[in-house]
Amino acid sequence: MDPIDRLRYCKKQWLISKRSLENEFDIAFDQIQVKGQVKNLFFSYVQDNLFSHEACISLYYRLFFFATLLLVQILENEGIDVESLKLKELRPIYQSSLKWAKKSSDQTKLESVLGNVNVALELLIHDFIDQSAS
Repeated sequence: MDPIDRLRYCKKQWLISKRSLENEFDIAFDQIQVKGQVKNLFFSYVQDNLFSHEACISLYYRLFFFATLLLVQILENEGIDVESLKLKELRPIYQSSLKWAKKSSDQTKLESVLGNVNVALELLIHDFIDQSAS
């Protein structure tokens, strides 16, 4: 696939994935604090790998979850208390990401490409659990 077709595919999957998150969780893209980072990462992963429709949705959900947890961690490290955001409120987005990945024909490739993101997510989730326990 040539670069123009790859970009067109990315744009289409981007719109579908954004709409999916909004429909499933009522979270509009404009509400996302780290939308630039999520969009850049999404386009980078999809252009390089041409993931299936389901894998793209999983990717978008996972990147949203990851970026949100990372932002909360940064804010809390700066001494800003973010009590209004609880892990249990975000966990369904992560769970849905895993369900979308299982539906995809390229789940193995997706999980392989997202290896570092998945490891970082597990560490962030662990940190959140430790913080809420203390």
